[in-house]
Amino acid sequence: MSDRERRAVRSTYRSLRLAVVVLPVLLVTAIVSEAVRAGCWLDSLSAYYWTGAHDAFVGALCAIGAVLVVYTGADDVEDALLDVAGILALVVALTPTEPGPGCGGTGAPEVPVVLADPRSGLTALVVAGALAWTVRAVVAVRGIPARRPRVTDVAGGVLLLVLAVALLAAPGTVVARAHGPAAVLLLVAVVGVMLRHAAVARAASARWAAAYAALGATTLVTLAVVVALHVTVPSWTASVLVLETALVALFAGFWVLQTVEMWGVDVVRPRPDVPRGRAGAHGVRAP
Repeated sequence: MSDRERRAVRSTYRSLRLAVVVLPVLLVTAIVSEAVRAGCWLDSLSAYYWTGAHDAFVGALCAIGAVLVVYTGADDVEDALLDVAGILALVVALTPTEPGPGCGGTGAPEVPVVLADPRSGLTALVVAGALAWTVRAVVAVRGIPARRPRVTDVAGGVLLLVLAVALLAAPGTVVARAHGPAAVLLLVAVVGVMLRHAAVARAASARWAAAYAALGATTLVTLAVVVALHVTVPSWTASVLVLETALVALFAGFWVLQTVEMWGVDVVRPRPDVPRGRAGAHGVRAP
C-alpha cells in the first residue's frame, strides 16, 4: 500500500469515528432546541419523533446506523455486534413510539398517518440490507485473499431476516411495538461492543481496556435503570429523559475514547504478512 493510499484509508476511518461522535450532538442539539422553543421537556428522547426535531432525530439515527454497519470492528465478534447495533439503530429511527402527551399535558399531538406507519421504511431497510449482505458475501468469497463467510458475518443478515418475517407475519405488531425492544437491544449491542473492545484492547493497554470496560458496565447499569423506571414508575418522566440522555453521552464517550486510542491506526486489522512489530492490538500503526 502506497503512502497516499494509506493516508486515504486512515482519513476514512478517522472520519467514520468522528461521525459517530458528531451525530449524537446533532440529535441532542435538535431536542434541546425543540424543548427551548416549546417551553417544556417531553418524557423521553423518542417522544421528540413527533415534534419539530423529527427530521434531525430520524436523520441522526439513520446515519449512526449506517456508519456502525460499514465500520469494521477490531475482530469478527465486535464487527458482528456493530452490524446488529447499526441495523437496530435504523429500526429505532424508522419505527416511532406511540405519541405521548404534549407540553403541559395538552394531549397527544395530531399524527399524520404517513408518519405513524413505518412499513414502507422497514421494507426498504430489509431490501437494501439484503442487497448489502449479499454483496458483502460475494466480496468475501471472491476477494484477495478469498475466504468463506464466517458465522459472525451473518449476524446482521439473520436480524434482517427476522425483521422481514415479522413484517410479513405480524405487521401491526411491528408498527405498534418494535421501537421499544429495538432501542433496548440496540443499547445491549452497544454494551457488547464496548466490552468486546475492552477485551481486544487488553493486549495493547490495560488502561484502555479498563476504560472501555467501565463505560460498558456503566452503560449496562444505566440501561437497566431506564427500563426499570419505564416499567415500574412511569410518572418519573424527567428521570427517564435524563438517563436516556446519559446513555447517548456514554455512547459518544466510548467513540471519543476509541478515536483517541486509534487515531494513528491505518487499518483496523493487519494482514497476515505484516510484521508483528508494526501491528498493534487493533491494526497497523502509522509510520
